[in-house]
Amino acid sequence: MFGKRPENATPSGVALPPPPGAAAPTAPAAAQANFVPDVKVQQQPMGFGGSTPQNRAAPPAVAPAAARDPGNPDHTKRSESYYDIKGTIFNALIDAIDLTQLAQLDRDAARDEIRDIVNEIIALKDVVMSIAEQEELLEDICNDVLGYGPLEPLLARDDIADIMVNGASTVFIEVDGKMQKTGVRFRDNAQLLNICQRIVSQVGRRVDEASPICDARLPDGSRVNVIAPPLAIDGCALTIRKFKKDRLKLSNLVQFKSITPEGATILEIVGRVRCNVLISGGTGSGKTTLLNCLTGHIDHDERIITC
Repeated sequence: MFGKRPENATPSGVALPPPPGAAAPTAPAAAQANFVPDVKVQQQPMGFGGSTPQNRAAPPAVAPAAARDPGNPDHTKRSESYYDIKGTIFNALIDAIDLTQLAQLDRDAARDEIRDIVNEIIALKDVVMSIAEQEELLEDICNDVLGYGPLEPLLARDDIADIMVNGASTVFIEVDGKMQKTGVRFRDNAQLLNICQRIVSQVGRRVDEASPICDARLPDGSRVNVIAPPLAIDGCALTIRKFKKDRLKLSNLVQFKSITPEGATILEIVGRVRCNVLISGGTGSGKTTLLNCLTGHIDHDERIITC
């Protein structure tokens, strides 16, 4: 396949494919074929419970999609064996794949290539898992290589306002103003740091021991703050403030009874007549929401500068 490393090639240390939102170059016509990843076949099939087919119980029924949502605090935590198997397969993938050629594929083609190679590795290692478990593993590994890893399912949810990561194994989300701890976790602190570096590199920034604090933005406008070791003791502290796709208007605030109709009228006038306005408040109090409501009444012919 196109993204596979030739048999006589050595693993390269080139960067991974561009993160979501970045343009990807077109794929070249050359292709590599008939490659078998250099992995050892297990003498006994691997299972998520660490058991062999002879003494292994029947796979549990697949939970409904809503119950398997990683961002749901009630989501059943994955077993350690799942992360062990995922780590083994991920390492075999990195050894088998040609990252230089993979970087030349668009996102969909690269995802298909990764899935094909991972399926071959699963077959070679004789890993025992259900179809649902295999699909979940494939999606996780694709997110690790091409996106923001375990953060991808959380970023895809429109109901989440904040994502807060305190080290590799502790992830909180804010939904409808309530803080919730999730079952989402990273492989280790090294993966978390790698994803933080992937995020800030999009805006030409870096985060490391020499520069442990960094602010950045995702392609969709979400604000990002990263605090890395040595300032962060238990691994990177990552905070992502997401914004709703549909901006609220003053009429919405009146509808929500967040402000009176008379107050909304005054703010509309303030936005139109170019008054100086200072908006202040604590974290999550609605400063950006109110600012967006005010700027919605600025004349379209006015020059607007943000910093």
